[in-house]
Amino acid sequence: MKIAVFGPARRVGIAHDGSIIDANAAYARYLADTTDTARPSARADSEVPAGLNAFITEGKPALDGARAAVEHLSGDGVGVDGEQLRFALDEIMLHAPIEGASRIFAALANFADHMQAAADNTDDADAQATLARLQEGRPKYFIKDARCTSIDGDDVRYPARTEHLDYEAEVAAIIGPRGRDIPADGFRAHIWGYTLANDWSVRDNVSFGPDFQYSKNFDTAAGLGPWIVIDDDIDPHDIPIETRVNGELRQNGNTASMIHDFGALGAHLSRDMTLYPGDMILSGTPKGTAVDSSKRLDDGTFSDDSRFLKPGDRVEVTSTVLGSLRNDVTKAD
Repeated sequence: MKIAVFGPARRVGIAHDGSIIDANAAYARYLADTTDTARPSARADSEVPAGLNAFITEGKPALDGARAAVEHLSGDGVGVDGEQLRFALDEIMLHAPIEGASRIFAALANFADHMQAAADNTDDADAQATLARLQEGRPKYFIKDARCTSIDGDDVRYPARTEHLDYEAEVAAIIGPRGRDIPADGFRAHIWGYTLANDWSVRDNVSFGPDFQYSKNFDTAAGLGPWIVIDDDIDPHDIPIETRVNGELRQNGNTASMIHDFGALGAHLSRDMTLYPGDMILSGTPKGTAVDSSKRLDDGTFSDDSRFLKPGDRVEVTSTVLGSLRNDVTKAD
C-alpha cells in the first residue's frame, strides 16, 4: 500500500491505479454501505483518520480499514455527503509525507564507500582523519527541518549562499508505534513504512562542528516522497537507490551497505528520547555524490566542480521498491 498526503487539507490518500483515493472519506462510504452505523463519518474519523500522524498512530486497523474501503469503492464513487473520493494524480497536489511536529533524523557518514571516496579525493591529512573519525563508534546524526521539505515534481531552490549544491539519495524509515530505549533487534516492529529522500546539501566551507546543520537546512532541502510504502515483505536492509542527474547515473547503492542499520540507528536515537509516530530516520547516502566525486585542494576548493548542481539541472532519485523523486533545480529568487 502507498500512503500519500494530498490536497489543501493535507489528507491521507491511497495511491491506487494511477489515482489517489481519500482514505477517510472512502472508509466512511464503506461503513455506510456495509454496516448499520448511524454516523459513518464520525466513526471513520476515529478508525481511519484523515491526518497522517493520527492515521499512523491507529496502526494496522487504519491500514486494514483503508484497504477494505479501496476494495469496496466502485468506479469514482462519491462520499456519504456527495464529496469526491478519487482524484487523478494530475488534478491534485501531493505534499511531502510528514506532518506537524514530526522530526527528520538523518544519519551522518553511514556508508563506507561514500566516506572512502571523499577521503580518496583529498590529500589533506586532517580532513582524512575527520572522515575516518566520523565512521568510528556510535552512529552520528543531524536533524533536517520538516518545514524545509520538497516532494516529487517540486522545484528545488538553489540557495543563494552556495556555489556547490549537492544531492544525496537516501531511504527514510517512518516510525509507527512510539517507543523509547528500543533495542536494536526489536526496532523493526517500530518501522511503519519507507519513503525516498534526497538530502540536498550545501558543500561550501562545510565544517563538522556546531554549524554543520546550516549546510543541510534551507527551503526545499529535505526531499521526501512521493508516498510512504507499507509492505511487511520489504527488507529495510535491501532497498536499492539510485540518482541520475540530467539522465546520467551518479549513485547506485543499497541500504545493505549501511554502516549502522536502521535497528542500530533507532536504538541510538531512542535512548532516553521517545520516538513518535511519523518521525523519520534517513539512512545516509552511498558514494557518487558531487562532493565525494570531486578532487578537493588543500585550501578547501575543488579542482573541478563540474559535478555539482546548477540551476536547470534535473535530479531523479529512484528505487525499484519505493518509486521516484524527481526535481528540477531553479535559481533562487
